[in-house]
Amino acid sequence: MQSRLARRPSPIGSLAAAILLISLGLASRPAGAQDGSPYGVDIHSPTGAELTLDLDRVQAAGIGWVHVAVIWPYVEGQQGVFDWSAYDEIVAAAQARHLGILATILYTPAWATAAPTWIGVPDQGAWANFCRAAAARYKGSIRYWGLWNEPNLAEFWEGSRQQYIDVILKAGADAIHAGNPDAQVGGPALAHLTSAKWYDWLTDVLAKAGDRLDFVTHHVYDSSGNGGVTSKLNDSTVFGGTPGLWGLVAPSVREVLENSSWFGRPFWLTETGWQTSEVGESRQAQYYTGFLDDWFTGQHRQDWIAKVFFYEIKDPASGTPTWGLLKPDGTPKMCYAAYRDFIAGRQPPPPPPPPPPAQTDGATLVASDIPNTMEAGQAIAVSLTFKNTGSTAWTAGANYKLGAPGDTDPFAPARQLLAAGESIAPGAQRTFTFPYTAPLAPGSYATHWQMLREGVAWFGGELTQTVAVNPAPAPVDRTLELFGRRFSVAVSWLDPASGHAGFGRAVPGSDETGSFWFFSAANLELVVKALDGRAVNGHYWLFYGALSDVEYWVTVTDLATGAVKTYHNPHGNLCGRGDTSAFSDAPATKSAALALPGTAVDGPASPAGLAGEGAWIAVPLPETGAPVGFASAAAATCAAGPQDLCLLGDRFRVSVRWHTPQGASGDGQATP
Repeated sequence: MQSRLARRPSPIGSLAAAILLISLGLASRPAGAQDGSPYGVDIHSPTGAELTLDLDRVQAAGIGWVHVAVIWPYVEGQQGVFDWSAYDEIVAAAQARHLGILATILYTPAWATAAPTWIGVPDQGAWANFCRAAAARYKGSIRYWGLWNEPNLAEFWEGSRQQYIDVILKAGADAIHAGNPDAQVGGPALAHLTSAKWYDWLTDVLAKAGDRLDFVTHHVYDSSGNGGVTSKLNDSTVFGGTPGLWGLVAPSVREVLENSSWFGRPFWLTETGWQTSEVGESRQAQYYTGFLDDWFTGQHRQDWIAKVFFYEIKDPASGTPTWGLLKPDGTPKMCYAAYRDFIAGRQPPPPPPPPPPAQTDGATLVASDIPNTMEAGQAIAVSLTFKNTGSTAWTAGANYKLGAPGDTDPFAPARQLLAAGESIAPGAQRTFTFPYTAPLAPGSYATHWQMLREGVAWFGGELTQTVAVNPAPAPVDRTLELFGRRFSVAVSWLDPASGHAGFGRAVPGSDETGSFWFFSAANLELVVKALDGRAVNGHYWLFYGALSDVEYWVTVTDLATGAVKTYHNPHGNLCGRGDTSAFSDAPATKSAALALPGTAVDGPASPAGLAGEGAWIAVPLPETGAPVGFASAAAATCAAGPQDLCLLGDRFRVSVRWHTPQGASGDGQATP
């Protein structure tokens, strides 16, 4: 027993042991498995050429099942971030060979326990979430699941027996059945050691959690051969019917099952075997044949093992221990031939595999305008578009969401929701638009976004991007103050074309007017004006004139009343705006939040009465001919004047003529 356990990876051992634990990672989706086959073998989830060799040997021997382990810390080493890729490779190989899989979930990642990693008692909710996610991910592919390995040994389980029953078995079984109602759950996979009170453990588990189990799993070894294993399984002992005396003479497995009213229900022997180095190749093969003859030839009282898994497929590269059916180079031992020959005389050919199950959830990132750079503390809104590439509609009722893997993001809340009643059909797209605020500390920050079905699994393509947060300009450099500092104006901009975002830099003008530049102090992008219109309608008026088609947000704060308004200009829009009901002298009743595209916060009202229009509109230039206002003329030198601006090295002269609906008119006064 001790030499067999030495083959297992230590839960807190060396780097080599950690690498071996990775190789123990779970396979999944073995469609076409031979449910009726009773013959199995424990494998250690190899990949690449080694995987091909090992499973080819399993298939060639007629073995119908492989036993692999779902190592939780290697699937979800970081909370909420799952990596199933290695296990999917194994599943595809097993499925192609019509092999069934018994998948056992075990070990605890550091983030989920206060006790030692691997063997510590996990947080019950986190454990249940993982079990549910695994069962749901491989629904239709893996039906049979185990929960933990030899919890009656301290080297595999740090908790108590009751904690195993409550946290691991009950919560895990309920979660697996929730993730896949067709799943079958087995346990407790005890080590058959009298010193570890296996009989007390098994009795207690069946009494307190037997209703959660669909089959019982157990491990039995005996170096004396197949007769010793069969004796431990099936003997009638002197105190077999008296549990109170089992401490004097240990019962057989059959006696414990009978005493617990389990006998007659499914029982799987999920580990047994002998080492070549201890008994020799010839005797090892004899023990294999002897055990199979004992249990799978219809002998009286020896027909109640539903499945057997010999430990293990292959000896490690080091050459020890030597439980394997194969030598380290993949060469079969005599026990491999014995197993193959026994099965060949009794096993019908496997049926053809059913078609692989259709993918239920899938998503592809279509578009994102998350910038590459922002300025510290800057608030914008971003949009991410995902296409539903699965076969199931996304709805809020089914808990489909956009989320940040790891359940945290430095820029935005970690979940973005669908609207109630909304349904995103397969093939359709959904754009999530949400506030996005840079951290106050400059630096490089990673942002991650992916679709998920809450409580089930993350799926589809993941957006991963690094955003450089640069120092923000001083408040005085990005804030325009108007009307004797009554109104404070700030601008935040986003340019998807360049991938940059930042604060507008304020350029003060008169007490009523100012402007902002985004990219260069020589290139103004926005003009803002406030007027006192209280004599007309009791409000201050706010206007801004667009000199840029990038996306920006103009936020105006009335410092006298606390009222705040934010105006949004979508990307590609080249149009100003006017709000003749912007602010009154009444105290503010609410504060406006960042306006998202297509929305207005607490306004703005249409500028009726100023131009006879209900709203500002943009007029396109003619499709052909010269631009409006331009005509051919002889080259001349621009002379700036009170009504003339000279731009781009005196190439362009600009003048303005204005008219009001009341008939007044005049020339605009130039401000260089």
